[in-house]
Amino acid sequence: MKRAIFIFAVACASFSASAQNYPDRPIRFVVPFTPGGISDTLVRLVAEPLTRALGQPVVLDFRPGAGGKVGLEIAAKAANDGYTVFLGAQGTLAVMPSLYKQLPFNPERDFAPIALLVRSRYLLLLNPSVPANNLKELIALINAKPHQFSYASVGAGSTGHFAGEMFKRAIQADLVHVPYKGETPAITGLIGNETQLMFSLPVAPAPHIKSGRIKPLAIASAQRSPLYPEVPTFEESGMPDFDFSTWFGMMTLAGTPPAVIARLNAETNRILQIEEVRARLLAIGLEPAVSRPQEFGDYIRAERAKWAKVVKESGIVID
Repeated sequence: MKRAIFIFAVACASFSASAQNYPDRPIRFVVPFTPGGISDTLVRLVAEPLTRALGQPVVLDFRPGAGGKVGLEIAAKAANDGYTVFLGAQGTLAVMPSLYKQLPFNPERDFAPIALLVRSRYLLLLNPSVPANNLKELIALINAKPHQFSYASVGAGSTGHFAGEMFKRAIQADLVHVPYKGETPAITGLIGNETQLMFSLPVAPAPHIKSGRIKPLAIASAQRSPLYPEVPTFEESGMPDFDFSTWFGMMTLAGTPPAVIARLNAETNRILQIEEVRARLLAIGLEPAVSRPQEFGDYIRAERAKWAKVVKESGIVID
């Protein structure tokens, strides 16, 4: 008995010392989405100052696929020592648990929240060939030509997929869903008229909107976006209940030392309050957030419950 207590005490002391010395080697930041999109911009804005603050490289590891499932599966297999963190999102942490019959990980049991990073709103985008200048005209056009309009998403089960399905149900019309492997391919498909509609976050389509290759029709929020002040909200366009936003946060593995999580949380919150970082995030349509790990965990659980209801009502299930 005394020997068991001694071994436990030594293990606790070693565990505490390890947390105190954290970090003493590079940290891997798994990003379960394709490079070049909004998640790429976000993690770089956080990783670079985090590297300076921690004194160790924060190395980005992009692992896209299956709407983020591939990256989360890779992260779930890592050690719970704080040297692997990953980018969590509404789609992967709140929607995916209800969407898939089976997952190779348990989002609630296997992961631990560090900090909510940002929130953002979705734009409804059109290919310019679609002869609609407002939401009312688009709905009339879709209803007049059933089966002839399709919408792009970054993948089956993604937030953009659900935005399209919710829009489809709201207007009681038929729209074909075309999933792509990432944000850039989906936008390319919209530009090429492979699809006619897409719900997207503001940053990736910005240069194409500016060049006229994509037409923004409405933004799914209560207020207009400072990036697109001329684009009306869904409420202004006659759909007051269509408010569609998303969020991103930093996560790690369950069982990670609380002192390590607290260190990462404190540094991340500090970075999000740096004026230059805030300005750059807001310039791409991302609203910085500040939260404690417990607050972020509570938020994820509330979001998971909300989206479980949405998934059930939509009837979408992915094997």
